Amino acid sequence: MAKPQLFKGAEAVAETARDKASYTGFLAGLFEAEVRWDLLTSISIPPTSQPALDFFERFKSILLSVDSERVDREEELPEPLLKSLADLGAFGIKIPTRFGGQEFTQYEYQRLAILCGSVDASLTVLLSAAQSIGVPEPLRLFGTKEQQAKYLPRLARGEISGFALTERQVGCDISKVETYAVRVTEHGKTLGYRLTGKKFFITNSAKRDGEFLSSMLVVIARIVDRPEELHDSQVPKRYGAFIVETHWPGCSVTRLRFEGVRGIYNGAPAFDQVYVPADNLLGSEEDGLRIALATLTVGRLTLPAACLGGLKQCLSVMRWWGKTRVQWNKPIGEHNLIGEKLCRAAAYTLALEAIMAFCGTWANKKGDLRMESAASKILGSEWYWETVNDLFQVRGGRGFMTEESQRRSGEIGIPVMRMMRDARINLVWEGTSEILRIWMAREGLAPYIEQGLALLKGAGAQRLEALSYYARMVVRSCQPFSMSAGAAGMFGRDSGRWVRFIESSSRRLTRTILGTAIRHQQSLHHKQLLLQDIVDDSLALFPMAATIWYAAQPDMRDNPGIQALTDYFCQDMAGRLNPQTERIGRHKKDGTVYRLSKAILNGEYAWLEEGIVPLLDQPHGRGVA
Repeated sequence: MAKPQLFKGAEAVAETARDKASYTGFLAGLFEAEVRWDLLTSISIPPTSQPALDFFERFKSILLSVDSERVDREEELPEPLLKSLADLGAFGIKIPTRFGGQEFTQYEYQRLAILCGSVDASLTVLLSAAQSIGVPEPLRLFGTKEQQAKYLPRLARGEISGFALTERQVGCDISKVETYAVRVTEHGKTLGYRLTGKKFFITNSAKRDGEFLSSMLVVIARIVDRPEELHDSQVPKRYGAFIVETHWPGCSVTRLRFEGVRGIYNGAPAFDQVYVPADNLLGSEEDGLRIALATLTVGRLTLPAACLGGLKQCLSVMRWWGKTRVQWNKPIGEHNLIGEKLCRAAAYTLALEAIMAFCGTWANKKGDLRMESAASKILGSEWYWETVNDLFQVRGGRGFMTEESQRRSGEIGIPVMRMMRDARINLVWEGTSEILRIWMAREGLAPYIEQGLALLKGAGAQRLEALSYYARMVVRSCQPFSMSAGAAGMFGRDSGRWVRFIESSSRRLTRTILGTAIRHQQSLHHKQLLLQDIVDDSLALFPMAATIWYAAQPDMRDNPGIQALTDYFCQDMAGRLNPQTERIGRHKKDGTVYRLSKAILNGEYAWLEEGIVPLLDQPHGRGVA
């Protein structure tokens, strides 16, 4: 019997492009009452190589020369800066050394993104797009040896690249790409393609109107024999990923301008019958959407790493101002309504650092991070936005002043408004928070959907298998005890209650999914608000698990106050999962916040601010003498 079809049209095309491999990551297990503690207990924070440490120091010296206020005003990164970065090898961070790159690990690369994200958003985007989602990553993952030998050395030397996927009418629904490539054949053999179409919101594409910044782009396009096939519903949809050199005839570009991250070279490239040799097709003619999705999986980790740099910067400034500014005879940080913001900033910083350490470690090991990268992007962008908004509130009227006006007033220039403008886009690009939640729900509930369809429409054997699956989920979700022997003590006695909480919450989540799947059946994927609630539960449990793992690491557990901050974060997440419990316990929170915020103000948690260039140390942030 044919497999029952739930998705049609564009959704069916997107389904075809999905990675069908079973999920083996941590998050997927939460949806099936299986907390995969072994994924945490089997890893430790990886060391950073000496070449990477040396590179960080040289890179940091370049960052100290960046005048972010000027970049924001002129909407350009200075040419000498771009040359310095190219000479340093900053465009080849993940490219293998045999091609002239640095060949740093994903974890080391994330540390660099944290450092860069603490200084300038535009520079971070330039470097991230060039190697996380630009030509190097898909070329490294899917390119032939010949393609890699041709292009990777050029990219390692400093040529800038980008990834051309989105269009005016195509954002996250990538199956509706209208840019097309017509095969050029001779004697039945494809020699090349004629590429036609217009892309939109392509990072690193345009230096200015009519001039490309990037020397090459990976372009996703539909492959056809004739343009007329684009409108023929009977013609199968095939999408290819092409390496296009932007100097080729037929390529043009217009630069787009924005309210924040003003120094990004984002543009709208157009292609008019651009001839692309067949040798420049990455993978096969069926692989375009798969390449796009796979590239974004690991590439997406750069954004939360940069957000972590911003979080650390916010915490540093908030701590300084919370101690410096005195109102009602004491520092404002000692007033609990401000102290709570300090505690939240510190807790988010610790948790996001834990998430990035976990993801970086598993990326180094080529582990399954498909759902974790999406979760990291959601959490990193939302936590940073919440914290920079808190920083604005803590700074009061000064947060609304320009950096220059603050300096002219004899104060240290803290660009909170620019930080807010730059931070807001993180919730939108590389997948909006809403779309990523929908995607996580689709992936997390995939087994329930597939088994449910088999139960409704499958053959006898399929129905028996589906019944067996649902029976296992019922039994697993109703067990009142840990699935792992000795699980409660695996991260130390102090974290035992959180281990138990995560496991019981995962079982409760699975029971919710079972009831939801049975009730809504084939209409489940339309219940987006309900699915959002399910995903949000997983987005509370995942960082809790990562944080208790991170706090128990030998490199971390001796840091002052780490267990108290871990408990504070986990209590906050637990309260979000069970608001009634949180309301009952709020009478105890004042004392906790006061003690923790006082410790933060006194520098006990200064170790959380490591790995950045503090604004107070940057030449352009200093006040007048």
